[in-house]
Amino acid sequence: MSARAALLTPTSRLPKPNHAASSEAVRAYRIESKWGDWRVAFSDAGLRELTLPGHPLKTRATKDLPELAGREGELGRRVRKALEARLRGERTDLPWEAFDLGGRPPFHAKAWRALYEIPFGEVRTYGEIAKAARSPKAVRAAGQACGANPIVLFIPCHRVVASTGPGGFGAGLEWKAKLLELEGYRL
Repeated sequence: MSARAALLTPTSRLPKPNHAASSEAVRAYRIESKWGDWRVAFSDAGLRELTLPGHPLKTRATKDLPELAGREGELGRRVRKALEARLRGERTDLPWEAFDLGGRPPFHAKAWRALYEIPFGEVRTYGEIAKAARSPKAVRAAGQACGANPIVLFIPCHRVVASTGPGGFGAGLEWKAKLLELEGYRL
């Protein structure tokens, strides 16, 4: 089985998706990379957060967090392996069931699922995301869902552009361009 297939194939060892309110303790770690330290957090229901290094709107101290290595079992290993592959420009995903999106607005969950389904190296507009989330007039809400996205890269909000240009990106357009370039797409 290929590395990509192994990452995409849900297993009984992965938690079931939790899209209800999450009251579980969240455990946060850091993943070191050549681009900086990523913040990653897990609940008992799955991956709860993956934040870009130095994200200006979601910055939480990562330097004092323990390194993810050897923690969170199979899911932790899969997240690290998938992140490392993505940073090399490889087409790698995690199964939807690996995410804990509990306690978030219902429209956000629908929009995030639409983001998740954008193919590697392609982009969609905010209007297309709103339509895919079954609320075609909710273009602004689609943009807000992108900004509130808790799991960058694997719920790929960087693949969403405005109908008139690159659109926004909470971590800055430089990050958006860098992430899209890894996928072979130029803004």
